[in-house]
Amino acid sequence: MSDSAHSNCECQAHAGEPVVCFEGVSFSYGHNLIIDDADFDIYQGESVCVIGPNGGGKSTLLKLMLGLLVPDRGEIRLFGEPAQLGRTRVGYVPQQIEFDPLFPVSALDVALMGRLSRGSFGFVSKSDRAMAQDALAKMGLADQAKAPFASLSGGQRQAVLIARALVAQTELLLLDEPTAHVDVAAEERLMYSLKKLGGELTVITVSHDLAFVSRSVPKVVCVNRCVHVHPTAKLTEARIREIYGHEVRMVQHDHEHLDSHGGHHHG
Repeated sequence: MSDSAHSNCECQAHAGEPVVCFEGVSFSYGHNLIIDDADFDIYQGESVCVIGPNGGGKSTLLKLMLGLLVPDRGEIRLFGEPAQLGRTRVGYVPQQIEFDPLFPVSALDVALMGRLSRGSFGFVSKSDRAMAQDALAKMGLADQAKAPFASLSGGQRQAVLIARALVAQTELLLLDEPTAHVDVAAEERLMYSLKKLGGELTVITVSHDLAFVSRSVPKVVCVNRCVHVHPTAKLTEARIREIYGHEVRMVQHDHEHLDSHGGHHHG
């Protein structure tokens, strides 16, 4: 990572290989430059949020991490390997999922799908089932294991999908707008569950919800063509205004008090 990138990050030094490493990465769709010279690292056990305006490059950054897009310039490594190889250790939870509400599948069944990627080919062992039960418990759904997936709320479905990623023993979890379709209570439960996973795996969350961001992670990746990494506590309203190009409402970082602008912002 370059000296300028380190100064942008203002983060403490870390030992060992980064989980995610972008070095001078640029990407364009045709002549439209989306990501310009991105240079940052994310380390084992960190929890970070990716923020920025619509069309600023957040989704593109995620696709680059997953190896679904190849950069025009620069290098991306996951766990020290090219992204296309390292992504086998990554769990991805989309913003929305398509499913048949009439299909009789329980929360536990969905969580157990995380073992399919480990070569079990449909066979469910006792250890697999115990692992799925434990993952659901970590997400606050121990009592919902036998509940039909279709009967769960949006927030509970998101939590089940995260449990599925835990069952797959992924080491990097990518969440795309996990609070976009949930109420405040569900958002609080999800935030609490994710915080409990701190240090267990690396979590990268894309979010428009600056209230969620300010309370849930210590570090943000700001994306608006250029990419900068900041400690959340230094993400001032002036910096947010610079990123989004207009006035926004931001939650202070001390004791979760709201500023004079009030509550949540959804970009």
